[in-house]
Amino acid sequence: MIHRSGDWLAARVGDELVMMSAVKGNYLGLTEVGARIWELIETPRTLESLCDALVAEYDVDPATCRAEVDAFLVTLGQHDAVRIDPVG
Repeated sequence: MIHRSGDWLAARVGDELVMMSAVKGNYLGLTEVGARIWELIETPRTLESLCDALVAEYDVDPATCRAEVDAFLVTLGQHDAVRIDPVG
């Protein structure tokens, strides 16, 4: 399960999302798709359901979506913005 973590504040700026961790003083800027992922994980979900939602909304094949979402989640994890727990 993918969960948001930390104290991140977020605000929309056009199609993008600007995020800030007040405790760590980190800033992140997310593209439109990154912002959508952040919205979708407001409620914890599996990687599979996240990718299913993105494939339904965007013109992307499942394999490419999975690879890019994996890389994006690694980046968010490096900033302590998400936590990924095993399902089961």
